[in-house]
Amino acid sequence: NGDLADTFRVEAPHVDIAAETLMPESLITSIQPHYQMQQAMDLPRCFTYALRLAGPLLALGVNAPFFPPDLYADGVDPETVLAEGWQENRIAVFESVLNTATETDKVAFPEEIDTLEGAIHRVVDDEVIVPMDVDRGDRFHDNFATLRRKHGTFWRWVRPVFGGASRSAANARIEFRPLPAQPTVRDSMALTVAFAGAMEGLTRTEHPVGDLPWEAARENFYRAVRNGIDADIEWILADGTETTDSTAAITDLLDHAAEGLRAVGLDDEAVDAYLQPLMWRVDNRLTPAGWKREQVRGRLDDGDPLAEAIHGMQRAYIDNQSETLIDGDFREW
Repeated sequence: NGDLADTFRVEAPHVDIAAETLMPESLITSIQPHYQMQQAMDLPRCFTYALRLAGPLLALGVNAPFFPPDLYADGVDPETVLAEGWQENRIAVFESVLNTATETDKVAFPEEIDTLEGAIHRVVDDEVIVPMDVDRGDRFHDNFATLRRKHGTFWRWVRPVFGGASRSAANARIEFRPLPAQPTVRDSMALTVAFAGAMEGLTRTEHPVGDLPWEAARENFYRAVRNGIDADIEWILADGTETTDSTAAITDLLDHAAEGLRAVGLDDEAVDAYLQPLMWRVDNRLTPAGWKREQVRGRLDDGDPLAEAIHGMQRAYIDNQSETLIDGDFREW
């Protein structure tokens, strides 16, 4: 049930794109790591921490502050685009396009999960938008073919995943979808490893940020969408101090990510190699989205119209990327 809408829309500041297909979704790319619990019963507790990580890690990784220039409203002032545009438009694209197709908001910051059974029912009870007539074979995972297929349209920014090709390999995981694609392989690995390390470090120490209200965690996420690393991130530090200082919040997060990585066997050199690209962003208050905005700002100051400024920025991004994609990282730009 659930027919797709006749028109799909993207809604973002000074952009209003309508299409007859899901093609606007092609504007987005992302990193979607999975964190596997040793025991499925740990899912609710780990999910709590994953929700609290969504905002600050997104703030650290924002990378999509502009649309292709011909998608902006006719006559919009470039200064207005800079002043009112968001730092991570991927979130707006995915939410507005996919939610157009359904009666409920399937793409959303998820609610808390209280029990393992509740996580399963969350998927089972979700609105159906694809046929469920899946043939079942005699393999273990074929017994769950309908659940797996339905899960494919359970579009939450953080979501539980249940899988495994055999009873002994069955597992519960958390898929973490807030992370945007990054400029280089090392930057992509840095964000992925930071997520994994933070999940280990925060859960092992029962970090007090687990007590941050869900409403604050959700607001952190959308503040990061709008303002990136300059967002006011609500956080509870390891000593129980509450803060809205994004630098303090992200530094605390990365410190616990480092501890989590050491706890699973990485030495200090490896931990530093993974996390230093992100600490550099914190120290310099610069993300890929911030770099793009600086590039466009400079070109506008030089007299370029908005379209040329955005295209020029993107060419510079690709040139830098080609030089650092494998052996370098964003710090070298």
